[in-house]
Amino acid sequence: MPPLYWLPLAIVGIVAYVWLWQTAPTPLSALWRGLAWGTGHFAVGSYWILEAFYVPPADFALLGPPIVAGLAALLGFFPGLAAWAARHVIVRWPSLGGRYSRLVVLAIAWTVAEWLRGHVFTGYLWNPLAHVWAFATPLLQGAALFGVYGLGMLTFLVLAAPTAGWRATIAALVAVGLAGWAGQSAMAAIENGSGPWIRIVQPNVSQAQKYRPETRAGQIPKLVQMSRQPGFDRLAAVVWPETAPPEIIEPGSAALAFMARAVPPGGLLLTGAMFAPQGPDNGVWNSLLVVDGTGAVAARYDKVHLVPLGEYIPFHKQLAPVSGMVGRGSFEVGEGRVTLVPTNGLPSFSPIICYEVIFPAAVTGPGERPQWLLNITNDGWFGLSSGPYQHLTSARLRTIEEGLPMIRAANTGVSAVIDAYGRVLASLDMQQEGIIDHRLPAPRVATPYARWGDGTLLVLVAFLVVTLIGTRLWKSRQPQ
Repeated sequence: MPPLYWLPLAIVGIVAYVWLWQTAPTPLSALWRGLAWGTGHFAVGSYWILEAFYVPPADFALLGPPIVAGLAALLGFFPGLAAWAARHVIVRWPSLGGRYSRLVVLAIAWTVAEWLRGHVFTGYLWNPLAHVWAFATPLLQGAALFGVYGLGMLTFLVLAAPTAGWRATIAALVAVGLAGWAGQSAMAAIENGSGPWIRIVQPNVSQAQKYRPETRAGQIPKLVQMSRQPGFDRLAAVVWPETAPPEIIEPGSAALAFMARAVPPGGLLLTGAMFAPQGPDNGVWNSLLVVDGTGAVAARYDKVHLVPLGEYIPFHKQLAPVSGMVGRGSFEVGEGRVTLVPTNGLPSFSPIICYEVIFPAAVTGPGERPQWLLNITNDGWFGLSSGPYQHLTSARLRTIEEGLPMIRAANTGVSAVIDAYGRVLASLDMQQEGIIDHRLPAPRVATPYARWGDGTLLVLVAFLVVTLIGTRLWKSRQPQ
């Protein structure tokens, strides 16, 4: 997984998973083996969450290891569920136990389990299997057809091929070569484009310093100063990261008047903020604000998919004393996804705040298709761990699935301009302070996945199921 991309280990890992499954004597033992494998996989893949527990004052540092271990075990249930279900199918229909057909059965079960992981209990689709190809953008282009779930199913078959013998391994290598060629052929040449100029501001304020009394006062002036660097007059928009102002913003507050200085002539400021439209006592939202030159909030989007325990305490209104005891408030949930249509001629866009970008088919609102995606985030909680790089990979997959470019502003990195094929055209790495000036890349024609979402995945699964049934019927009619 990003940022290491040790593909041989991905092959070894999936081969080990298949071997554990194949040698399990019962469906129940397959479940336990899959759970053990999955717990290890997700513990390594999600270790970066620990970083957040050690951000000063680190009041709950001791809870970090057991919580991450518990999360890994919970997520490990999904590979275990896939192993259990696939073993049940093989027990029920032994004719599907051939070395090729059993892999298809397991790949389908894996994909169903991964889809469930992205949806059950609000979902947590971190590091889906398809992300192993993020080092080679042409190999990601299949997501435009089948999304990250369908690409993950095909990836499983490729990585598991050695368990089916040398012929399957050669076929997998050929398939990867053809997929790379097809992906490269589908990708248009990179163009400078004629879209409006957008400036991304990456202030690089560490999470440990962001809310300290002695540093808070200087943060908005710093953001304004960075926004007004040379080239300011040509910009259509300036973009600040998630919760960029270190204070709760209310309509008409003094902070908004000062932030208006970061609005280009005739342009807009697009900033993340903790927003309280009727005062903090009546709720605070994690929002994307569209601020005009007068300091007015011309439009806003309130985050819909909040992080459990990170951005809200479940049942916090019913358990107010408990919420107060742990010292954490809760953001309110937004009403729904939206497409914002700026009044200054900037193309319509879909805002995505932080964690929301990991969910396929859930980054645009109903109605008219937007022309680009805006992802604002604050990954400063996670230091120099692998987490921010894996987060960026999720953002790239959403651009491929939707066929839309993305502007991404991150407090401490990685900020980026991503085209509609998932290529990073410009970026600022972790813990760098700076700006990116870039023309907005052009969108593509809506991809099959953008049009039909997981319907394309169902078609792929149905094709494999029909193939399995047809193969079984054909074999049953052969003379013994």
